[in-house]
Amino acid sequence: MVQCIAEWHIKAHLEDARRVREEMVEVLSRSEVPNKDAFLLASAELIVNLSRYPEPKPTDIIMTLSRDEYFWWLELKDNGPSFNRFSQDILNPDTLEAAESGMGLKLLAQMFPDIRYIPACYREDAYNLMMLRMPTGDANASELTVLIVDDDPSYRSVLGAYLAEGYRVIDAVSVSDGFDKALRYLPDLVICDLLMPELPGTVLFDQLSHIPDVADTAFIYVSGCEDESLISRALTRPIDDFLTKPVVKSRLINTMERVVHRRRFLKDQIQLELEQKVTLGLKPHLPEQIPGYDIQLRSFNPEAGGGDLVQLHEGEKQNIILMADLMGHGLSAKGYVYALAGYLRGLFSSSVDQSIDLSDLLKRLSSCFDEDKVLKETLATLIAVNLNKEGEIEWVNAGQPYPFLIDEQGAREIRVDGPLPGLGISGYQSYRHPLEAGERLLIYSDGFNDAAVKIPGNLLSAIEDSHKMPLSSAADWILKARLDFSQLDDDLTIILIEKQ
Repeated sequence: MVQCIAEWHIKAHLEDARRVREEMVEVLSRSEVPNKDAFLLASAELIVNLSRYPEPKPTDIIMTLSRDEYFWWLELKDNGPSFNRFSQDILNPDTLEAAESGMGLKLLAQMFPDIRYIPACYREDAYNLMMLRMPTGDANASELTVLIVDDDPSYRSVLGAYLAEGYRVIDAVSVSDGFDKALRYLPDLVICDLLMPELPGTVLFDQLSHIPDVADTAFIYVSGCEDESLISRALTRPIDDFLTKPVVKSRLINTMERVVHRRRFLKDQIQLELEQKVTLGLKPHLPEQIPGYDIQLRSFNPEAGGGDLVQLHEGEKQNIILMADLMGHGLSAKGYVYALAGYLRGLFSSSVDQSIDLSDLLKRLSSCFDEDKVLKETLATLIAVNLNKEGEIEWVNAGQPYPFLIDEQGAREIRVDGPLPGLGISGYQSYRHPLEAGERLLIYSDGFNDAAVKIPGNLLSAIEDSHKMPLSSAADWILKARLDFSQLDDDLTIILIEKQ
């Protein structure tokens, strides 16, 4: 049962943000709330955003702090226009000042395990709802959350008793109550009576199917209904199963486990297929030869998705290799890679007949990371290498690991660096080196070795020993040495360059 700890009726004014924050300090001091600072920031940030951004301003705002046996909740309801500023950066480290700048929602998303916004169009009371929740500490994250929707209290009790061990059970008395609790708790499974006085269970399924957060929730009808037409209409929905009352405990649990496992399997298969397509579409690739140079590239992805990008810009006077490593793993990182790849293609296309200054290129990329709505959400390291026709190599580095020059004397780092893109638009200095016969340049992502860590001796030895091998074998040797060294948790890309 949800216990209301405190409730505020608020106007969309900055003064109310300060007032509620001050009162929240007192309320939290009497409560065992984890991470009190998160609730303090949220209480001010949400009100400030409503006071500054929506037009017209909401005239009725209600903030509630509550808890149940699983979660602490902070909820904000308002009757203004729908609000979707979820990707704002937080620029000021002071909690209240950051909130008053309207730049704290991104930080809130990092502080709360679950933050959701439900527009008024999905709610019967026609109020928008911002909902943040934090576990009480008693909840078992591995338990399945099951929502039971039935107007019969005795039957809800029976099913609840069946599932008392090993499941997190939430119950609802009607379709509207079930809809609200489905959005609140995001259950793994809904068990819904088909025939109820207010609305039939088919309505709940239809409502949930239009909301992305809950559209793929497993759904089972239970009913003692003998109305064949209603049952027939219900079964036209893509539900997972239909059980007839009274339901035996063993059959209920077996059906639930089968349905949830099947849903998870299908979801995993779809995700895997998507990840494979995305990964193949962005797999780092370079030709083995460009005018004047031989090149070997090796890459390894410990998981589908990832954040390494390699592009080649071929021009009449210069060939530029750009390698970027974007923060994150999996599909989220790939999304940023796609955005950067598109920007670079446009930038290079506009300069196809011109020589590109590498320092200027990094400066323009830094501005892009500072201004672009997608790229400003991530961090990246980059290195750009210009291979000119005369055999001189030039590169500019923005946070990538230092490249190695390899010859018969050994391997030495070239310590040239600059600020990460978006954190500074100046300070990029290029390094020029006439690549001699027998010399090689090795550039690599931090999946091989982190930029802030001295390269281990055995990896350095492998790099030095590779000089005696043909270029292709050398690239294989260096990759194998890294894979044998320790388990990878980041994408790895290495590029070896040798003058022809």
